[in-house]
Amino acid sequence: MSGEPVWIDSHNHHYLTSLSVLSDLSQRGLSGLVEASWIPVRPSSWSTLEDLFRWLTEVERQRLSRIGVRLMVALGVHPRCIPPGFSSNVKRLEGWLEMNGVVALGEVGIDSGSEEEREAFREQLRVARALDRPAIVHTPRMRKAEIARLELQIIREVGFPEELAVIDHFNAELLNELPKGRYMVGLSLQPGKLSVGEAVELVYRLEPERILINSDSSTEPSEPSWGLELLRRLSERDGELARMAGWKNAQRFFGL
Repeated sequence: MSGEPVWIDSHNHHYLTSLSVLSDLSQRGLSGLVEASWIPVRPSSWSTLEDLFRWLTEVERQRLSRIGVRLMVALGVHPRCIPPGFSSNVKRLEGWLEMNGVVALGEVGIDSGSEEEREAFREQLRVARALDRPAIVHTPRMRKAEIARLELQIIREVGFPEELAVIDHFNAELLNELPKGRYMVGLSLQPGKLSVGEAVELVYRLEPERILINSDSSTEPSEPSWGLELLRRLSERDGELARMAGWKNAQRFFGL
């Protein structure tokens, strides 16, 4: 693609991935990562999250610079990572979101549907709205359409700009059942979420300017190269579509 970046992976937890794997992806066309904060256990305190934030903003950029991959950071409290004392500390997010290199709130949203998760989502959206930061919004594997509708309702109730929200882990179910809006669509190419073939079919049913492609790589089974394979297939038919989905939309959405 004439030296242009092929892929900005718009949502992942690659701070848990070895540098050798990321170096291989870089050589194949990965140009940037939006790493979103998440850990696989519920934090025992708010300070645990701030240690994670420090890891992403201080250590990870230096690590990725060794292989020429640009790091963008999304910070927030995942619905499965809400610590004790969340409400008394959530305002501390403001300072973190204003840091250099932090481009979004994320990963946030609702997983089980509990009132605790709903209120945490509302409070974080208010913080991001005040700072004009975009938000990466998680949708769960179970009750996906039901929870996504609830999240969209809360986004609208809070007055968070829809065009600054990406509804992530999007699939055909959400395409058919989620109310239309100005939100972005995140396609997570990961086993159990979306295969390359399913993503190809979905892309051609979506508005090109709303698509973001990500790996959601984490401690769960992941295939971090699937995004590159998707973009290779798209480029064979429509180079501009591949560029939009691969990196142009991400640059616009995250203000890069």
